[in-house]
Amino acid sequence: MKKIKLTKSYIDSLQAPEDGKRLIVWDDELQGFCIRVSKKKKVYYAVKRIGGKLQWVNIGVHGPMNPTDARKEALKTLANLNKGIDVNKQKAQDRVKGITLKEALKDYFESKPKLREGTKKTYECLLNEWLSDWMEKPLKDIGKKDVSSRHLKIADGRSAVTANNVMRTFRAIYNHAQAVSDGALPESPTKILSRSKQWFHVGRRQTYIKEHELNKWSKAVISYSNPVAGDALLLLLLTGCREKEVLTLQWKDVDMKGKTFTIQATVAKNHREHTLPMSDAILDVFKRRDAARENDYVFPGQGGIGHIVELKRAVQAVTKKSKVKFCLHDLRRTFSGIAEQEVSYAILKRLLNHYTGNDVTAGYLVIPTEQLRDPMQKITNRIMTAMLEPEEQEQQEKKPEPQKQHEEKGKVIPLRARR
Repeated sequence: MKKIKLTKSYIDSLQAPEDGKRLIVWDDELQGFCIRVSKKKKVYYAVKRIGGKLQWVNIGVHGPMNPTDARKEALKTLANLNKGIDVNKQKAQDRVKGITLKEALKDYFESKPKLREGTKKTYECLLNEWLSDWMEKPLKDIGKKDVSSRHLKIADGRSAVTANNVMRTFRAIYNHAQAVSDGALPESPTKILSRSKQWFHVGRRQTYIKEHELNKWSKAVISYSNPVAGDALLLLLLTGCREKEVLTLQWKDVDMKGKTFTIQATVAKNHREHTLPMSDAILDVFKRRDAARENDYVFPGQGGIGHIVELKRAVQAVTKKSKVKFCLHDLRRTFSGIAEQEVSYAILKRLLNHYTGNDVTAGYLVIPTEQLRDPMQKITNRIMTAMLEPEEQEQQEKKPEPQKQHEEKGKVIPLRARR
């Protein structure tokens, strides 16, 4: 163990080992005082064995702090360690006591590296829009009355759903800060919402587009001024995919020859890669987008930059023209509702990429993509029929069903016709 008087000139001359390991040099004047050298920085430490375990306390970084001041600070720290004071715990508690909501949000993101960028953006938007005056405020200064009154104010200004979402986001960040504070922060002030039964009861949305409304809806979509956004809406309805899954779709994930497309695990809500077959109408959408290809995305953004970020304007325009009120997730519910009448439950779950770790049956049931092709076509046929004019629908129903035939081992076996 190397010992030498730590001086500025000596520390300046120290270089980190080439093997990437850290170099530790101990001061020969003050026992337990050292400098730790890495490729990025040189840090002063006070070190003391307490209860058989070494306690390393960061004193400061060389440069902003000189060795003389660092030695004085180390002397105080070592004295506290000798008294049995957990200096690192005290430092952490002191920091958390004054931590602001903005700092707590940053810590929360850093502690959850797997959190999706979209989720991070949602949290930031909710807090910056509705709790902007709290961002520079210490968490300890945000009380139960603040939470209760702001929750009601948001509901009055926007909606009960938004009010609940804002406070749930705040609660998650506060609870994380409290957990790492080791008792330095009091319980979350959002507890008042549960104790006073102030959380708004918001039922899960069950809205969808009724089949008889699809004619008006589809005409408004087809005539919409932005064909890229219009085709995105159609693909959402025809596949039951989520908004982000469709809008971020890239051409490398589309197999025009094999007539399939893949939602990558990084985009799928359940983090599972999801490949779907194309029905004839879905293939037509991809053909139109391919003919007007501008970049790597199926649905390019304005000016061919990136991809479409949102479809808010398209939804508003189609709603206004068709008089059919809907949100984007209604398209997924519409697909699901029609599919329920055409295919089995297992096939529907596979098409929607519904999977949970608790579903034992789903864990063993493997349905190949090709086995989904006919079910997808049946669902498409029903959707496309609903888009026709009433007279055309009647004519469609009167047509005799075409008989598909398949040869197998020299025998002609009729297959059930598609609707």
